[in-house]
Amino acid sequence: MNHTELAYQAVVARRLQWDTLLWQVPTLSLTAQAFLFTIALGSNSSQISRTIAASLSIIVTCLSVTLMARYRQSEFMDASWLHEREKSLDEELRIHGVGFVAMRRNFPVTRKQVAFVPLVPGYLTWVVGLLLFGLAAIVVVVITWTSPELLQNSKIYETVASLAAWEFWVMKTPK
Repeated sequence: MNHTELAYQAVVARRLQWDTLLWQVPTLSLTAQAFLFTIALGSNSSQISRTIAASLSIIVTCLSVTLMARYRQSEFMDASWLHEREKSLDEELRIHGVGFVAMRRNFPVTRKQVAFVPLVPGYLTWVVGLLLFGLAAIVVVVITWTSPELLQNSKIYETVASLAAWEFWVMKTPK
């Protein structure tokens, strides 16, 4: 095996590592968000407890989105490097970068598999989802200090906690 083949294999392994790390971030973030929103929306939580938990949720959102972006950038960099090395190969052997995206886009998917799910990029979906958690945390801080009586209703807590638990379960369910 020559140095070029060794470098190629090393970059393939590194790209896989970036991809794995990238998709661990939303799972860990949702776990943290569920815990923090349990405190922020708990009917017995004090204003300061709500504020601290919601502020930590905003921080977790920012850290998670930033980390996902960095991992995505690194994964793209490696995919581009691999794609350049695969340009001389037959089309069916171009398995990284633009070649893979084109094959996936043209791959037939049965209606039964995705009838109710739009085919939007997963990365974008998760970044927007995490940002919505940050926005919800901002809303909790505002309500905590402007209309705290709204958070004394345990129904809000139960609804949000159920949604967070459902999101976590969906992430853990094998695809």
